[in-house]
Amino acid sequence: MSDYFQEILNHSKRASSAMSKLSAEDRSRILMNISGFLLSNKNEILKANQADVERAKSNNISAPMINRLVLTSEKIDQLSRDVEKIAQMQDPLDQTLESWTNATNGLKFTKVSVPIGVIGIIYESRPNVTIDAACLCLRSGNISILRGGSECIETNKKLYECIQDALKDLNFDTHLVCFIQNTDRSFVEELLKAEGDVDVIIPRGGKSLIETISKNSRVPTIKHLEGLCHTFWDEGYDKDKATEVISNAKLRRPEICGATETLLIHSNNSAEDISSVLDNLKSQGCEIIGCKRLKDIYSIDRDAAEEDWSTEYLDKKITVKLVDNVEECVEHINKYSSGHTESCLSNNQQSIEYFFQNCKSAILMNNASTQFADGGEFGFGAEIGISTDKLHVRGPVGAKHLTTFKYQVIGNHTTRP
Repeated sequence: MSDYFQEILNHSKRASSAMSKLSAEDRSRILMNISGFLLSNKNEILKANQADVERAKSNNISAPMINRLVLTSEKIDQLSRDVEKIAQMQDPLDQTLESWTNATNGLKFTKVSVPIGVIGIIYESRPNVTIDAACLCLRSGNISILRGGSECIETNKKLYECIQDALKDLNFDTHLVCFIQNTDRSFVEELLKAEGDVDVIIPRGGKSLIETISKNSRVPTIKHLEGLCHTFWDEGYDKDKATEVISNAKLRRPEICGATETLLIHSNNSAEDISSVLDNLKSQGCEIIGCKRLKDIYSIDRDAAEEDWSTEYLDKKITVKLVDNVEECVEHINKYSSGHTESCLSNNQQSIEYFFQNCKSAILMNNASTQFADGGEFGFGAEIGISTDKLHVRGPVGAKHLTTFKYQVIGNHTTRP
């Protein structure tokens, strides 16, 4: 292990001890201070972000990745508000999760929430993750080790400076949040091998990054591979409402993991209504990639190949398929979905219940855009990511999900016979 990374691990160990001594109020004060420093350093953050964006464009980084990279004055204001929401949330630590008494021997058992420990976050392109991850870890009493991508290094450095200044201003250990400033990929490898020193790795980025980390990490991971999200438009659901929700689900921000990539349409919807909904998408620059049945009633842009059904475009493209019932819809979703988020646009209670009971994804919605798959919208303040795993946590990962528990057992000179 390199001296550079060993020093970061040493800092995190010492900071863990300091973190355990902080009260919930202390951690809230830190968060409120970070919010303030974000606003007071807005111009410097935007200047650094512009340098990252210009470099990304010169390196021919894809448009969706650049969209994720860009910060604006409004986004920084929102980031500041999100941090304040996290600060004002109920503290997730030292909460009694369960309690009971053994009737035979009188032992009193309590299950209490505690921090996980040291959490490594590896992420690409999105500089807001620097703040979201650091603040959610602070709220939940965890030490974070942040490793952002080289494409947003200047922005991340400025954001980390805000965190450091906020901690210094309150005379707290500045390594309550650690940051790997060196963009050499060897430090990612070292983080993945830090078994025993790092408790959990949370990757946030493209499929190749997640697969690489999952394959090589010796540390447990909380992850999602892709946001291959589906929207089902059932028969009998109003065409105008469908138009609005489907447009939002696909095009509000096509580059995010909660964007709908496949639209499944009940074949009993009229050809006229289907054309109206798809024309609305086309008018906004969205490419319609359709199945053979759709091609018979609508002028698609191209035929859907098998690989299209399992492609996360993160762009103004959508695959569209006609299905004959909710059962066929669910079968398609369970075959091709990444387990992220699915939405059912329906007023038929039987269809809704079947959809909820049989779809296997982490987030299921009825009559709402898939773009609500977001920790802030769930009331978590923010998120580190959307987990498609089944162990420990699923869906948006907020502060309360970055905890584990311990048992406290109280006896009265109790011995076991």
